[in-house]
Amino acid sequence: MVEISIFDSVIQSFFIYLGIILVYNFIFSNTNIKRIIYSLILLLVLSLVGAILDDTTSLILVLGAIIKEKCQPKINYYHLNVFLMLISSQIVILALASYLSRGFLYIYLDADKISGLSEYGDLFIGIEIIVMYIIGFLVFNLVYKMVRRYTGSFDISDDERINRHLFIILLAFFGSIEMLLFISNFQGVTATIQLTLLLTFVLMLGLISWQTLETIRVYAWQKKIAAEKLQNKQLNDYLKSVEHQYLELRKFKHDYKNLIASLNTQDNISEIKDYLTDYTQSGEFRASLNDGSIASVQHLKNEILRGLVVQKFFYAKQCGVKLTIEIANTDFILSHGVTVAVRIIGNLLDNAIEQAQKMTDKIVTVAFNEIDNTAEIAISNPIDSDFNQHQIFETGYSTKGSNRGLGLTNVRDLVEQQKGFYMDIETKKNYVTMTLIVTEDK
Repeated sequence: MVEISIFDSVIQSFFIYLGIILVYNFIFSNTNIKRIIYSLILLLVLSLVGAILDDTTSLILVLGAIIKEKCQPKINYYHLNVFLMLISSQIVILALASYLSRGFLYIYLDADKISGLSEYGDLFIGIEIIVMYIIGFLVFNLVYKMVRRYTGSFDISDDERINRHLFIILLAFFGSIEMLLFISNFQGVTATIQLTLLLTFVLMLGLISWQTLETIRVYAWQKKIAAEKLQNKQLNDYLKSVEHQYLELRKFKHDYKNLIASLNTQDNISEIKDYLTDYTQSGEFRASLNDGSIASVQHLKNEILRGLVVQKFFYAKQCGVKLTIEIANTDFILSHGVTVAVRIIGNLLDNAIEQAQKMTDKIVTVAFNEIDNTAEIAISNPIDSDFNQHQIFETGYSTKGSNRGLGLTNVRDLVEQQKGFYMDIETKKNYVTMTLIVTEDK
């Protein structure tokens, strides 16, 4: 057995957790000064604790990460999954590096037995750290290529369901490894047997992980196909809107020709002015101009969101409701959670349009605003005396009848599940404004 001093244990723990922290910060691009200082302090603490508690340190670290996420408004399972994968991989890599280092040292010193290596603790730790980082680099590149191959361009960081299932699998994986190491150390199992058991266990779980990645790949393709179908439908709606605008332009051109022709027959300037005044104040002329407000959606740079707004614009028109779109003359874009945002906005617009149908003032307004790193999408519609702001997100509550109040319940669930999403409700003068607030993903 190789005897390791306290100083060597501190150095070993330092480089073990340095690798985990570096890769974790690299994946999430945590390069700000505050994060670097926090990482350095955490690294020093883990180095000291790891020298004393050994394998138990990883268990405490995982429990601490879970408790930290539990204290947040929303649990970020994606961050936990990455952390669990890193720390579980590091445990296995360390066991393999330790065994290989013993073998290299045994061959290099030409010792008669392993016990003869007890005086070379410093050399052993140095070789172990080098081997550990070489294996870690190779494993990281292999995993990166596999993830790219099986998930493609599909981003699972925002998919709550997938990340929750992966968290359970990875937590069980980590717990099993810790249990195996604990029993091996308690029973005094040799390093060779321990490594054999660990690699066999990892191989079995590797096959399970491969199957999990395959399932994710299939799910990714299903999501991609569903998204393409939705985009095709929205493109069709957009083409219909373009056709509608073209017809309106032809009508305006026809009216313009008639106007010019009628003006040519007039000799009295005052009569011409009266004619122009009457025409510009006519309902037909105003309707033509108002229908052109849909053109403002060109500032929405998320295609799926732009398609939704166009679709709801014509849906509102069919329902006899005027949907007013307010967008600044600058581009509006959501940096993350676009699919979830579309589901939320779609539900809110459907409810607003259906409510406006029953009101005298049949107007719904959707406003897009962006301030610094925060995007706001506000939907305003008239309400009646039955509206209850404190009950609208309860399951089953609806002003449209029984068993029809699931839309806003879904909105509540989606907002709670998506990191960086918040909902604000304000009632004023028989109008309610529901605002989806999206903060920058960090």
